[in-house]
Amino acid sequence: MKFIFRPMLIPLFSLLFIFTGCTEEALEEIQAIEEKAAVVNTNEDNDTNSDVDSSLPCEFKLENVEPNSIVIINCVMDLGYETVTLPSNVSIIYEGGDIINGTLSFSEGSIISGELLNSTLTVAGVLPELKNNVFNFLPERWEIIEDKVEDDVALSNRKKFNDVMLLVQKLGGTKFEVDNLNAYFDVSSRVNNPKIKSESAILLPSNFELSMTDNTYLRVQPNNAHAYSLIMVFKGENIKVTGGNLIGDRYEHDYTPVVDLYGKEYDTHEWGHVTHVSGGVNVTLEGINILDGSGDGFVVHGSSIRATDGTPGNAVISKNVTLRNCTIDGARRNGLSILDGDGILVENCNIFNTAEGDSPSGVKYSSAGAWPMQGISFEAWRVREADGTLKEYEKIENVVLRGNTFKNNRAGDVVLFTGSFITIEDNYFDGGIGNIASHDIIIRNNTMESRIENGVSLEYGIKVLSRLDYFGNEFNYNYQIYGNKVTGYKNPMVLSGENFEVYDNVLKDFKSGITLGKRFYKASFYNNTLETDLSTSYGYVANGADVKDIFIKNETINVGRRSVDFYDLIANSEKNLVFDNCNFNAFSKNKSNIDGCENITIQNSQFNVDFSIVDNSKNILLINNNN
Repeated sequence: MKFIFRPMLIPLFSLLFIFTGCTEEALEEIQAIEEKAAVVNTNEDNDTNSDVDSSLPCEFKLENVEPNSIVIINCVMDLGYETVTLPSNVSIIYEGGDIINGTLSFSEGSIISGELLNSTLTVAGVLPELKNNVFNFLPERWEIIEDKVEDDVALSNRKKFNDVMLLVQKLGGTKFEVDNLNAYFDVSSRVNNPKIKSESAILLPSNFELSMTDNTYLRVQPNNAHAYSLIMVFKGENIKVTGGNLIGDRYEHDYTPVVDLYGKEYDTHEWGHVTHVSGGVNVTLEGINILDGSGDGFVVHGSSIRATDGTPGNAVISKNVTLRNCTIDGARRNGLSILDGDGILVENCNIFNTAEGDSPSGVKYSSAGAWPMQGISFEAWRVREADGTLKEYEKIENVVLRGNTFKNNRAGDVVLFTGSFITIEDNYFDGGIGNIASHDIIIRNNTMESRIENGVSLEYGIKVLSRLDYFGNEFNYNYQIYGNKVTGYKNPMVLSGENFEVYDNVLKDFKSGITLGKRFYKASFYNNTLETDLSTSYGYVANGADVKDIFIKNETINVGRRSVDFYDLIANSEKNLVFDNCNFNAFSKNKSNIDGCENITIQNSQFNVDFSIVDNSKNILLINNNN
């Protein structure tokens, strides 16, 4: 049997009713009617139970189809490059056959099986709905050429892939499944602008899921462009991407200087991104391997910059963006860059091997790392004018980094360049966390273990430095740092800024435990444990610090050389710098040092070695201590 045409004996609205809550009795009655429907076979033997060879030509023509019909395709129907116009309420159902070489122009109320769609069949008229909202993409049906190809073929691959996704979405498909695919896509752009880059990317439509497997490899066609995005969301919503391997061209890229569409020369080639959300709302990327971008592995920002007051203006702001259970490995610039967004979650991801390698001698730019070389970089663009006006062209708010593993990221694991209301919790780091100008930051319950490079541990675990605007206002404030285990760094914590609460941290195997930075106002330290076996180690350290309202209470400090080592620390407050109920222990019996300092109180504390207070110090009070 090559083709079956089965006239429907019940109206289409009755079928719809089946799926919208009809009674079991009504359902049984409708099914009984269907079972009695006439079956017209084009076979001479008229045997509906015989095996069907779906590769044989159909004997029936679609021109004969009547309204309200179900057409079952289990043969090959060649339309001969003609257009067939179908009546209303026709369902074209796949049972192993195919429809090729032509156009089906549908009328209202029609359905088609997604298995019948292919590159030689055009769907026109009143677009039908897919029989199933899950679409299985088979590259051979869409003339996708796999493995290494020329640029024109890679460009064709990208256009065809986008066309199929958009077609499926227009037909009501919500999930686009891809299994075996290993193909290159030309996504190069001559302008680093989200809108223009989206026109050259694999662009995901709204209300859509791209579902891939371990057998799926989408690769950037090697290029000379300074910018690209392989997978991109631009002004889209309710989008999900799962599984698969997305691979940039870092090690095949041509890094010779290039001129963009506006005549500007670029030589850094640092804007080649593997995954990119620009103006995306309710977007999830999950279980993906994101590899070898010539720029970043993953980028989030708005569809454009904001109004200068930080309101969206004409931009669509990325909101509720989740990256979960992904591996970002080998990005040349940053593993992730977050430039603008509200409500971003990065959870249970691996961020590895960012910005490895050095350029060969005499070569300025190559596949070697490009700054800032971070696992994750928060990079909102804002400018403080000379009159004090803050222009927030980009803004980062309400970000959570949770349960991630950071390893071997060249310059650091996280840099808080500019951002606010960011929580960093339950992660593993072998690098460091740094800052430039950020506020309302929580760093809690992380495990930090310094990696060893050339036999030496890293300098810094958590380093937060003060930064002022033109009028002396602090950019870095409202930090909570607690519950962290920080091991093996020379300087596990170097802190300054305003309004800090630091507690319940365990610092081990260091040279200097907690360093008070150059400008540090309103900070509380309590219940921290500082412990190391290094003979030349120190507990609390400061050199040339300007501090105000610093309270240090219930600390346990077990170090080698000096529990406290302060030089030229000036506490500018009636409350001074106060140690209260602390346990100081230096196993080498070296005295703690206070030299050139003012306004320090040490009270109700235990120490095994006296404090050495140099004569040039002022208002140093030792009250009710035991030694």
